[in-house]
Amino acid sequence: MNNMQEVNGNGIKVRIFDLEKGLTEYEHIKVIRIVSKDYNLLIMQDYLPIIGEIEGSIDIKGEDIDISYPKIEAFYMNSGNVFNLMIKEVL
Repeated sequence: MNNMQEVNGNGIKVRIFDLEKGLTEYEHIKVIRIVSKDYNLLIMQDYLPIIGEIEGSIDIKGEDIDISYPKIEAFYMNSGNVFNLMIKEVL
C-alpha cells in the first residue's frame, strides 16, 4: 500500500478549486457521482486513475458531507484516492 492510500484509508480526499472560493478540501468521502453530457461515473475508494471534463453535475457524499453542483463545467482528476476538481464555470 502506498502512502496516499494509508493516509486516506477511510475514503477519498476531495480538493475543489474555483475562482470565487479558492481551494476547499474534504476528507473521508465515500462516493463521487458525475453526470456529464456524454457519460455517467461513480467513483469510490481505490477507483482507477482517471482524468476528464464535466459538463453536467457532480455529487460528493461522505458520512457527514453532501455537496452538489447541479450545473457546472469543470475538469477533474482522480488518482491515489485524491479527487481534484477545478471548476471552470457554475451554470
